[in-house]
Parts: sequence; C-alpha cells; structure tokens
Amino acid sequence: MNTILWRRAALLAPLLLAACTVMPDGPSATVLPGTGKSFAQFRSDDMQCRSYAQAQMGDGTAQQAGLDSGMQRRYDGAYQQCMYASSHKVPIAGQMLSGVPANAATPPPDTPPPRY
Repeated sequence: MNTILWRRAALLAPLLLAACTVMPDGPSATVLPGTGKSFAQFRSDDMQCRSYAQAQMGDGTAQQAGLDSGMQRRYDGAYQQCMYASSHKVPIAGQMLSGVPANAATPPPDTPPPRY
C-alpha cells in the first residue's frame, strides 16, 4: 500500500510543479530604441519581436518550462536578436572604451592592407 502511494506521488509531482511555472510572457532584458528610430517604431518592433521570441519557444507546455530553467534566457536571446536585427540597441558584455586605448598596436608605416 505504501509503495502505491509513493508511485502516485512520483507521478503527480511533475504535474504539480508544472502548474506553478509559467512560460515567459515578456523580455527581462533591456533594449533601447535605435538611432533615428521613433518610439512608435520601437513599440511596433517590440511587439513583433515578442511574438518572434514566443514562437522560438515552440509549443512548450508549462511542464517543459518547469523542467527547462533556461526558458527565460532563451526567450531573451531570441527577443534581443530580433530587436538588434531591427536596428535597436541591445546590451553587450564588456566594458565601454572611449577612443583607441593608449597601448593599442599600430602597424609600421607603409604596411600593405590585409588580403582577405
């Protein structure tokens, strides 16, 4: 009898956990309007990119969202890619530089341009 209760509890646990999780309903990342973009353009692109990011999540259920802890991160990545492709400003990792660093290497004079 005790074994039957444990089996039922093991089957119900994922369902109960899934009921508490939610698919991302919006980005948690900051994006700013691109240079020369109006706020109306930004809002239009924002709505398109939210739809795009949601579509990238697939037909995921709440249970899958509970099992995949990176769901918000994946949503944010798709959203930021879409907004960047629409010429908006997205954050990047690194530090800001103002101009060329003092220790930057400069090629010697009369160096031919690189061949690609």
